[in-house]
Amino acid sequence: MLKNLLILTLFLTSSLTSAQKTYNSTNMVVSLADLQNNFYDKDSTANAIFIYEKGYSRVENGGNYNLLTDYEAKIKIFNKQGFEKATIEVLLYKNKKYKELFRNLSAYTHNLENGEIVKIKLQEQDIYKEEYDENYTLVKFTFPKVKPGSVITYKYQLESPFIYKFNGWDFQDDIPKLYSEFVADLPGNYLYNAKIVGDIKIEKREEKIIKRCLEVSGGGHSECSHVVYVAKYIPAFQEEKYMTAKKNYFSRIDYELKEYRGFDGVNKKYTETWKNVDIKLEKEQNIGFQLKKTSITKDILPDSIQEMPTTLSKAKMIYKFITSNYKWNGKYEIFKDSDQSKVRKVIENKTGNVSGINILVHNILKQQGFKVKPVLLSTRDKGYATKLYPVISDFNYLITQLSIDNGTYLLDGTENSLAFGEVPFRCLNQYGRLLDFKNGSSWVDIKPKRRTSNFYRESLEFNSELQLVGKAKHIFSGYHGYSKRKKLDQVDIEKYIDQIKKLNHEIEVTNVSINNISNLEKPYEEEFNFVRKTEKIEDITYIKPFLRPFFKENPFKLNERTYPVDFGYTDSYNYYVSIKLPEDYEFIDLPKNSRYSIPNDLGDVITNFKVNGKQLIISHRIIFGSAYYPTHYYPSLKEFFNLIVEIENNTLITVKKVI
Repeated sequence: MLKNLLILTLFLTSSLTSAQKTYNSTNMVVSLADLQNNFYDKDSTANAIFIYEKGYSRVENGGNYNLLTDYEAKIKIFNKQGFEKATIEVLLYKNKKYKELFRNLSAYTHNLENGEIVKIKLQEQDIYKEEYDENYTLVKFTFPKVKPGSVITYKYQLESPFIYKFNGWDFQDDIPKLYSEFVADLPGNYLYNAKIVGDIKIEKREEKIIKRCLEVSGGGHSECSHVVYVAKYIPAFQEEKYMTAKKNYFSRIDYELKEYRGFDGVNKKYTETWKNVDIKLEKEQNIGFQLKKTSITKDILPDSIQEMPTTLSKAKMIYKFITSNYKWNGKYEIFKDSDQSKVRKVIENKTGNVSGINILVHNILKQQGFKVKPVLLSTRDKGYATKLYPVISDFNYLITQLSIDNGTYLLDGTENSLAFGEVPFRCLNQYGRLLDFKNGSSWVDIKPKRRTSNFYRESLEFNSELQLVGKAKHIFSGYHGYSKRKKLDQVDIEKYIDQIKKLNHEIEVTNVSINNISNLEKPYEEEFNFVRKTEKIEDITYIKPFLRPFFKENPFKLNERTYPVDFGYTDSYNYYVSIKLPEDYEFIDLPKNSRYSIPNDLGDVITNFKVNGKQLIISHRIIFGSAYYPTHYYPSLKEFFNLIVEIENNTLITVKKVI
């Protein structure tokens, strides 16, 4: 009987696995298996999946020679949480003269009823259009009678007069895809920059030439490059901590028109060289023109600073003077024609946007004889600036580079809590463009100069009531110190101290002191005394040694992450705890020493327990050897944090009274 049951179980398991493989991911036809399958074995958390998806973009031959795109998709809905995928939204671009068109929609909901496939058609009156903003119209429709298990299919065509915006393709979505195909016919007289973004594997890439695919009156004609891209089993893109902008990793193909070669022999270039861009930026009203206004800064500094020799010490004093006397208005707008960008207005109003403040930093330093240059960059939330060709709209921020004593320092005057030579976390986006109008611009790395770290030291002793009486000193360096000072800048110090006292209701905190609040060259420090309770079961007392865990939970929870982990800076955490027992107590069953390393020496968590008489010394150290971890390190990082969370939150020290 047991043998037969085992055979039946194996048969059912095999059947389920076999059924899972029968999704029809080859075309738009809805099969019985498409409706019967109710899970996706590669991602059990998926609420819906694309079974099939295809797009085809080309230039219309004849007519208006517009850009045509045919799109079709088949989506499986697993549960109610997946119902949101049954509402489709399409944005149509427009300007004052032209607009994109949406047409030929065909949409059906497919349900399985009494073993039969039933199709419900989306009606014309259920398609809605509304003004999204001044540049976009929104087309929106929701499929009828969708329920868990439904399959929806739809297809439509877009027509666009904006030929320079050749449609790209998103391989990823926030749900998985079994099959995604994109076909493009690129006319030979339209030259595009093509960029493949993301780590998704392209299963198939084919390219061939189509003769005379585009013809115009008068006998002019062009060949087309017919390109086919196919990707399969694409995981969902799910955002998680420690990433930069989604656009950096979302797997897709982007096109940008580089040059048009007219049939009449006239060519027009759309993508410029950096040399041409440098010339334009030098004449730009809010960048190049403002960078020349150094003379108006000559009387800003007090004599005590002006009279100093041109040394690093003087540069630091100038930087401190600016951050203490001029305030950032919270806006970027580096290319917007605004008084907030103009150096003279910044001086008058004591406030400005990012470029206004940082060009002031640049101009004062230059007027005082220092070697400085501006740096354009893109912030973490905007995405990486394209390196393949100049795209000025990629940049939204400006800082200053100082070169002195064979070293370079990146300066940002928008923050008064930053140490000299450090830039805000928002700027840690790999690289920027150093503007040199004389010798040509170049790429520079945007990296912190100093290491960031946390160091906790706590000394504990038992009192007569078996409570732990302790002293703590917590030291925050680099960006951890910056974050602490930033908080202090926003609240009253007494309120901040009160917050420290209330961080843990099981601990009574007294005698709080804070050191090096304004001395940015030194680590920020918090010191306090505390009393904490212990837990006693029968004759054994239990102690959780880590008062304030660095990590209460694992920030990495995805089954698979398709983009790298970017912390922004290298980091380390150190926790040093000493526990002293009374003479009539002893330690029992101490945890074992442990060490876990990320491959290639890119990280360590080391925890040691050492007894010295009546004193236990616990040393817990976390080291991140890199600020950036490629996708294949994700499983190791996830396990790394699992161990850290376990050590810091579940470690128990046991003691008992000596009989």
